[in-house]
Amino acid sequence: MDVQFAVGLGILVVVYALIAFNLINRTVAALLGALLVATSLYAFDSLEPNEILTFIDFNTIVLLMSMMVIVGILGRTGFFQVMAYHTAKAAGGNPWKILISLTLLTAFLSAFLDNVTTILLIIPVTLELTKALKVNPIPFILSEIFASNIGGTATLVGDPPNIMIGGAAGLGFTDFIVNLAPIAIINTVILLGVMWILYRKDLSKAVPISPEDMEAMEKEYRILDPPLYYKAAGVLIFTISLFILGDTVLEIPPMSAAFAGMVILLLLTRDDIRETLEYVEWPTLLFFAGLFVVVGGVEKLGVIEQMADSVIYLSNGSFVLALVSIVWISAISSAIIDNIPFTATMIPVVFSMSQSMAIPAEPLLWALSLGACMGGNATLIGASANVVGIGISERMGIVIDFKTFMKNGIVVTGVTVGIATVYLVLRYSVFA
Repeated sequence: MDVQFAVGLGILVVVYALIAFNLINRTVAALLGALLVATSLYAFDSLEPNEILTFIDFNTIVLLMSMMVIVGILGRTGFFQVMAYHTAKAAGGNPWKILISLTLLTAFLSAFLDNVTTILLIIPVTLELTKALKVNPIPFILSEIFASNIGGTATLVGDPPNIMIGGAAGLGFTDFIVNLAPIAIINTVILLGVMWILYRKDLSKAVPISPEDMEAMEKEYRILDPPLYYKAAGVLIFTISLFILGDTVLEIPPMSAAFAGMVILLLLTRDDIRETLEYVEWPTLLFFAGLFVVVGGVEKLGVIEQMADSVIYLSNGSFVLALVSIVWISAISSAIIDNIPFTATMIPVVFSMSQSMAIPAEPLLWALSLGACMGGNATLIGASANVVGIGISERMGIVIDFKTFMKNGIVVTGVTVGIATVYLVLRYSVFA
């Protein structure tokens, strides 16, 4: 075994174990991993000065920070409480119907917005509702996080791996809708079934919101600062519009759209910048920065490339085996490491497989997308939306540890990726 590969794999396992078994704070674990990776790369003379900073995806960091500020200011107006009331009213105060409504809304929004933005918007609403229901909020939060990753699979702009695949293969918005939206819809429905099986006892014990409580909510949950509300809501709509138009017409990256929205809102509100920055989940951002360094360094040490090469070996010249291998290796890898560098590594591998095996590349790319996006549901660190959603919940006193997340996530991932595998084989092999 190559020494660099062994060291990289060892660091990845250590960091993952520290987070998985909650031995130390996950942010500290990621920063420790970054230190170990940097030290190893310098020892192997594989790192130029300041190159370590290039591993950090500052686009993601700035996007997250900007949306946290916008959502934080909007939350100050009472917007989320009002949304919570209307959601509860539409569902008749029934806990299960509320979970269904929020899950479907999350999946739909995630198809057109960044998953993290959707989670930033929906989790505060959920926590207000579960407080009124006096019910365990964990199944609601987990269902929404899972739905954000499943729904994001449906379109070109729904998840970063799709944007990368679309750019590399020249695939458009319609291509993703036609090929991936059907299975994303099916798996969202399946998700609801899985959550009912896992949490039916909790949900059955929940008492529906009484008419009296609904009336009290209507009086209590109102817009507290109308002028600020209109400014913040207007900027949010503007930012979301830039997300959609930026990917289809204007060629504006999501980070730029979110940053522009944040700056405009700060100018309109003239808030004290020190107070405004309290809305930012700094431990979450540091966790991402550390994780980006770990994954970038591990990639440079050859771990991800070795994982990608194993796909070609496992496929053994069979188109069906190639589909199955790609979707499952992508799913398992995305549960352990961030799916962005893995997708970047796998795209050229897919094209190489297509040429050497004389098979079409598109179905293999759909397999890569489904595995990378839906595999992120397996663990807390599998996708950006997971980390952000758990971070917001912790800030509001709801702790979901790695073990609890994984216990639910592995079930959801196993079922949804299994159904996606059947879909891929039937659509692109049996009925092609």
